[in-house]
Amino acid sequence: MSRPVISAILVIVASAPPAYAQLARGPRQVTVQASAASGMVSGVVRDDQGQSVAGVAVTAIGTTQAQSRTDSTGAFNLALVPGEYVLRATRDGYVSPYKELVRIGASQRLQRNIMITKQPDVPQRKVLLAGMTPSLTGERTAAGPPPATGESVKDWYLRHLPRTILRDGTGTKDSNRADFKYLPSFLDWVVAESAQAATSFFADTHFSGQINVLTTSAMSSSQGWLPDSLPRGVAYLAVGAPVGVHGDWRLRGALSTGGLASWVALGEYEARPVKSHAFRVAMSYGMQRAADDFGMALLKSTERSRTVASVDGRDRWRVRPGLEVDYGLRLDRYDYVSGRNFLSPRIGGRLGVASRTFVTGLVSSAVIAPGANEFLPPPTSGPWLPPERTFAALVSGAQFRPERIQRYEAGIEREFGMIGQSQTIGVRWFHEASRNQMATMFGLAGGGAVGHYYVATPGDVQIEGWALCVSGQFTSRVKASMDYSVSRARWEFGSEAGAIARAMPSAVRPERERLHDLTSTLEAAIPETETNISVAYRLNSAFTRQGADGIAPIFDGRFDVQVRQALPYQPINGGRIELLVSVSNLFRDPRNAGSFFDELLTVRTPRRVLGGVQVRF
Repeated sequence: MSRPVISAILVIVASAPPAYAQLARGPRQVTVQASAASGMVSGVVRDDQGQSVAGVAVTAIGTTQAQSRTDSTGAFNLALVPGEYVLRATRDGYVSPYKELVRIGASQRLQRNIMITKQPDVPQRKVLLAGMTPSLTGERTAAGPPPATGESVKDWYLRHLPRTILRDGTGTKDSNRADFKYLPSFLDWVVAESAQAATSFFADTHFSGQINVLTTSAMSSSQGWLPDSLPRGVAYLAVGAPVGVHGDWRLRGALSTGGLASWVALGEYEARPVKSHAFRVAMSYGMQRAADDFGMALLKSTERSRTVASVDGRDRWRVRPGLEVDYGLRLDRYDYVSGRNFLSPRIGGRLGVASRTFVTGLVSSAVIAPGANEFLPPPTSGPWLPPERTFAALVSGAQFRPERIQRYEAGIEREFGMIGQSQTIGVRWFHEASRNQMATMFGLAGGGAVGHYYVATPGDVQIEGWALCVSGQFTSRVKASMDYSVSRARWEFGSEAGAIARAMPSAVRPERERLHDLTSTLEAAIPETETNISVAYRLNSAFTRQGADGIAPIFDGRFDVQVRQALPYQPINGGRIELLVSVSNLFRDPRNAGSFFDELLTVRTPRRVLGGVQVRF
């Protein structure tokens, strides 16, 4: 018996008693705890007739690999660690073109509804497979497995590849002969690299986006639900694709035509949120141009157009587990505002002090010009409308002045709930100082009821208070947030306060006032009907009264409701068609960085109705 065999037997004998003792004590209990940073993908699989399909294998391949089979109702759930995955759905007897690249964040829950098509019953036919590798003598040989010789698998596959013009220019030279040396030219290298790059781009890039054909109309609150002007058509296009596993690029643009033509464009790159540096860089440009004398008169300017350009960069830096820093800088340029170029920096942080408990802070300085909400992109990826209203200074001959906002926040947050359906409750203190606080007035004499408004500044205001916020994924279908604040404001009036008081008395506030504000948002998905609902609502005790005879603010509310309904028609593989209907009387998006009083000092806000068709791909 050889010496290595004897050594192996001795090792086995020596290790047998500890192993036997371990078995005698019984199996050791192992506890596996799910990570709180995991995410969830859930949904329902249906066929082309709208019926749920059981037994479908839904697979996620990416950072890890996981699979789930649908139950009797067609539902599935996949728990995944943060990362990037490709989702596929397969079942015997069905054809599924579904293939989607998704990005899972920490404690994030995604909803995906998948459609598969049943294969028709056809008789099976035998298929003969012939080898596709031509031999040197012109005969076809079947490509079998590599021979059991000293030749490596890689060399065998390279030797059996079909010959091309780049491998054998004459078609008769044997590249396997030892005396043959192939020296590719520079042109060969360029052609090969270009073909490989093009093939990789189209095969590995997963484009996504949407094409919207929309119609928008507005109506004044004093005239009920009849539109004040003819509807306007808007064309909106968005397209994007992942850049490897690092991030995503997107392009967005929209335009409208008529007496007041306008267009906007945005290009951005955003890194994955699971990265230590989840940064975003974006550039946008918007223009509003008078195409006829009517539009020229509404602009109230010697120039026929207004343009706004913006460069925005921000980063969320995960310094270590439990510590995140959020900072950014935005540069805006307005060709119709004195000063033109403005910087808006911000920095914030989030520090874990206990289990699922965090301390937060924020310091920011923002510059908001009159009409900025007409040109700058929204904070979400929804439809972005080009500038559809005109505006002018209330005081004749006055120049547009930007609003400058400084904000400080400090608070504490606590997370609750299970993975994929966590909720957050927090309390924060805030202080905000606004110079040249803007007031926006619709419906004054000399301007259109809904298409034109006037701006002026009553003065400077400081506001300080406390807020309670609750947000999170409350069910698998409902995501919501609610922010209630109590604050006090102190005013210092400026030179334009008298003109505002004559036009709209309630827009000039008392020197000191107390405010109660409730801002809430809700997003709901109904997978059975492929319906998505989004609602934003703001209730405040100090909205400017609608009417020139009002001398004090009133308790009022404003809303924004959007409904998207998918249609049972698929124009392209993986695409979908949706009907979009939106009704809103909020002048500014509550998620935009702006002053606390911007919406409160907007008077006679018109209702805007938006409808159209969205083609998502």
